Amino acid sequence: MNDFIKFTGPADILAFIPHTLGEAPKESFVAVTMQGNKLGATLRVDAPFAQEPVAYAQTIVSYLTADEAATGSLLVIYTDEDTAETQRPYSEHVEALRTELETAGMPLKDAWLVTSELWRNYLCTDTNCCPAQSLDAITTSNGNAALIYRGSAVTGFTAPAPFTGDEGARDAIAAHKPDGWPEDLEASRATWAKVLENPKSLTTQTAHELAGALQHPTIRDYMMGDIITHAPDQFTAVMLGVFVNRPDWARVDTAQEVAFELMKATPEGQRAPMLCLIGWLEWLKGKSSFAARYFKLALEDVADYRLAELFAELVNRGLLADCSRDPKKAYDRRLNR
Repeated sequence: MNDFIKFTGPADILAFIPHTLGEAPKESFVAVTMQGNKLGATLRVDAPFAQEPVAYAQTIVSYLTADEAATGSLLVIYTDEDTAETQRPYSEHVEALRTELETAGMPLKDAWLVTSELWRNYLCTDTNCCPAQSLDAITTSNGNAALIYRGSAVTGFTAPAPFTGDEGARDAIAAHKPDGWPEDLEASRATWAKVLENPKSLTTQTAHELAGALQHPTIRDYMMGDIITHAPDQFTAVMLGVFVNRPDWARVDTAQEVAFELMKATPEGQRAPMLCLIGWLEWLKGKSSFAARYFKLALEDVADYRLAELFAELVNRGLLADCSRDPKKAYDRRLNR
């Protein structure tokens, strides 16, 4: 069977974007590189509210140049901002981006505007030539059907499950917080490794032990690093997604699932480490918007939680994980399987 999905029109491309991002963008610019007649990397950034056009455009292009095979680009503006007053919202930003893309050797091939009610070509404003179309044309496109048939789904943000433990859970977790001795570190890492290899081995007792271990900053950091097999020794490199080899993304998915299970046994006020872990893994996958939500939840759970503040700053600055910028290492949602 052919491993590639053939897109024949704009509706197919617009259907592809929510599948590859995991959500339908809102108030966003989404740029897609092209490698000949194939789609390459996808980048979503917040719409440029009050941002200087050239600086905004240069930031986007600096990320897109990670795709060294790019020969062109596409752009989709998702917004309801001022669309009633103008057919081309953010026109100065788009023109600046068009210039920067041309300079970078990946000229803009086409662009579309998508609102909550319709979509149309952004570059052509002649309604006789390029009329506005219903969003149904995207959801009923052949591209969307093919992606769903291959097993893809626009899953959206997964909210943490409510606490389902008993009143003694808080004290049990606090009692399992290690003192930081080497033997504590090794025991916590061993338990964590066992659960990642066999998530079904997670019991309430084990959940309290792991939740307690995650309360200790140093042990938490080691446990996060242990998710990535063959990770470099430098903690900063691990946190920024600087990996020599492609991560075992199935193991990453398992770690996220385990973290969600841990939160079922963990009351509010002790969930911040797990929320940071999930947000960090989302960021490694290139899903910054999801990551930001988890970091926000972590800060709501524990005010001034330092790790959440640091990660949130990375996302707010528009920084991408190193591995997400390398097609050979980036997360594969297996749209072609």
